[in-house]
Amino acid sequence: MKISVVMPALNEEKTVGLCVQKARAAFKRLGMTEDSEVVVVDNGSHDSTAQVAEGAGARVVLCKIKGYGNAYQAGLKAALGEFVVTGDADDSYNFEEIEPFVLKLEQGYEFVIGNRFQGRIEPGAMPWLHRFIGTPFLTGIMNLFFHTGIGDVNCGMRAMRKDAFERMRLNAPGMEFTTEIVIKASLIGLKIAEVPCNLYRDKRGRKPHLRTFSDGWRYLRFMLLFTPTWTFLVPGVSTISIGLAIMASLTIRDIFFPVSLAFISQRHMLSGLLLFLLGSQIVTLGIAAGVFGYSEYFDKNNSSVSWIRKRFTLERGMMIGACLAVVSALLLLYLFVSYYWHTLSLLGNEAVRLDIAILAIGGVLLGVQFIFGSFLLSLNYLRVK
Repeated sequence: MKISVVMPALNEEKTVGLCVQKARAAFKRLGMTEDSEVVVVDNGSHDSTAQVAEGAGARVVLCKIKGYGNAYQAGLKAALGEFVVTGDADDSYNFEEIEPFVLKLEQGYEFVIGNRFQGRIEPGAMPWLHRFIGTPFLTGIMNLFFHTGIGDVNCGMRAMRKDAFERMRLNAPGMEFTTEIVIKASLIGLKIAEVPCNLYRDKRGRKPHLRTFSDGWRYLRFMLLFTPTWTFLVPGVSTISIGLAIMASLTIRDIFFPVSLAFISQRHMLSGLLLFLLGSQIVTLGIAAGVFGYSEYFDKNNSSVSWIRKRFTLERGMMIGACLAVVSALLLLYLFVSYYWHTLSLLGNEAVRLDIAILAIGGVLLGVQFIFGSFLLSLNYLRVK
């Protein structure tokens, strides 16, 4: 079969029949009447959705596990077509307008998404909060994190090759499923295209299933879970940099300009140490998260993780951490002996010695963290191997 149109439905008896008819009309115009199908996924409707869909010529698939993502996955798995076009069963997307999506797939693209802002948005079809704030914000975050180049990440009309769907290994059960598709299409390197898409007022005469704030947060949360660089590494490295800058500045001040800026004391040195250690913990978790994503096939083209995979071993990590901890501990021992037994040089004034002691304490803690972080990383590394 050449093409399948898949639409999830939950109590859509007023509109599902019209959507099926429009999809079949599109098949006729494309010359694919004989090698096409419409799959309607009934996600536990209490009305006559299934009967109406069958009467209009659709194949109905039952999905008893509630959830937008669960319904879509059931329909996509059941689809027989080489190409699959997806959209909602509320008639907000006109299935007679699927030709641009199909043409892109025929040109070799593997995933195609509509852009409502390049098409026509019927008055009342999209709440102003979604149109001017929510969707542009989420789209901007998506492009920042994943470099998709997409202009409307929330458009509900999409198309993909069936084999591309199988390679994406989709799992999200709820509304965040629409975000998962775009993220994984980008992460596994699918050839992505965007086409203009019109949006119409739905014909159901009731409130939509989408919940503005809770579903918006679920979209954002899902993006954060799939980008350790922005969720962990950027804040972690920033925090480390601030902490190091504070400690280095105070140490240089105490060595070369001991009488200047007297209101800044060693308690600020401790603040720098706190930021440095906090940032190093965040970075360690971020590296582990990145390797985990790699092992789960979420980001197989991640060059940084590939580099770690080739060069990291538990033994190397333990050795680096142990060396750092031992050297720092020896420096602390030197300061202790020189101060109480007066057998070694005191290494400058009291402020400088305290600065060095704080830096050495940070080195010991970082070394120990490096050792145990290596064990954490190795657990995921074994999954990669």
